[in-house]
Amino acid sequence: MMNPLFKKKKAAMFLFAAPVVILFSIIIVIPLIQSAAMSFTEWDGINKAVFNGLSNYKRLFTSRDLNVSIRNSLLYSAILTVYQIGIGTLLAYFIVNFKIKGKRFFKDVYFFPVLLSVSVVAQLWISIYHGDFGLVNQLSGLLGSDWKQNWLNEPVKGIIAIVIAESWKGMGYHMLIIYAAMKNVPDVYYEASIIDGADKKQQFFHITLPLTVSTIKVSVVMCITYGFRAFEMIYLMTGGGPGNSSYTMPIMMYKALFSLQKYGYGSAIAVVIVVICVGMMLIINKLTERFDVQY
Repeated sequence: MMNPLFKKKKAAMFLFAAPVVILFSIIIVIPLIQSAAMSFTEWDGINKAVFNGLSNYKRLFTSRDLNVSIRNSLLYSAILTVYQIGIGTLLAYFIVNFKIKGKRFFKDVYFFPVLLSVSVVAQLWISIYHGDFGLVNQLSGLLGSDWKQNWLNEPVKGIIAIVIAESWKGMGYHMLIIYAAMKNVPDVYYEASIIDGADKKQQFFHITLPLTVSTIKVSVVMCITYGFRAFEMIYLMTGGGPGNSSYTMPIMMYKALFSLQKYGYGSAIAVVIVVICVGMMLIINKLTERFDVQY
C-alpha cells in the first residue's frame, strides 16, 4: 500500500509541474502537431486547405535548393562549433587557471557582443565585408595582397563570412557557461595533480575537460543544431542570396511561407528541420555518453 505522505508529495509534484507542462504544450507541442498536419495540405492562407498527401515532401526532397541548404547548414554548424566551443573553452580555461590582470574586464569584453541585437551585428559585419571600404579589404590592401572582393557575394565564401559574424556574436555566451562549469571543478583535484607532478596541459586534458564535458556537450548540441536553424543573420546580411547561394532550410521555409504563400510546403520544411535537430541531438548525446563524468 502506498504511503499517504508519498501520495501527498506526488500530488504536489504534479501540481507544480502542471503549469510548465501546459505552457510547453501550448507553445511547442500543439503548434508542432498543427504544422505536421498542415504539411500534408496545399494552402495559400486564404482558401480552404486541400489534402495533397506527400506532395510537399516530394517537392522538398527534389528541390535543388535543399542540397545548397544542407551544405550551408553543415558548414554553418562546423564553423560555429569550432569557433564558439573551441575558442570559448580555451578562453574560459585561461581566465580560470591563469593569473591575468583585469579578468572581469576580459569576460565583459568577450560577452559584450551577445548583448547586441542581431540587426546591429549584421550591419557591423556588412560594413566590415564591404567590397570598397570594408575593413577586411582595407587590411588586405595594407598587407600588399590583391585578393580584394565582395565577400558576401561569393557562393561559399559568403556563408563562411556570415557564420564568422554569427560566431563572433555568440562565442561569449558559450565561454561564460563553460567558464562557470570550470569554476565549479573542485580545487582538490588540481592540488592532488600538482603533488603527482602534473603540468597545466595534463590538468586541462585529464581534469578540466572530463569534468566539464557535460556542459561542453550542451554547447556543442546548441551550435550544431543552430546550423540547421540559422535565419536572422543570413536574412539580414544576404537575404539568402545571391541567388540561393546562402540558403539554409529556415530561409527556404521563410520564402515558401511569405514569398510564395505555400503554407503547406513551408510546414513540411519546418517538420524536417525539427526532425533533423532532434535526430542530431539524440546522436550527439549517444556518442558522448561515455565521456560523462560524475564527481
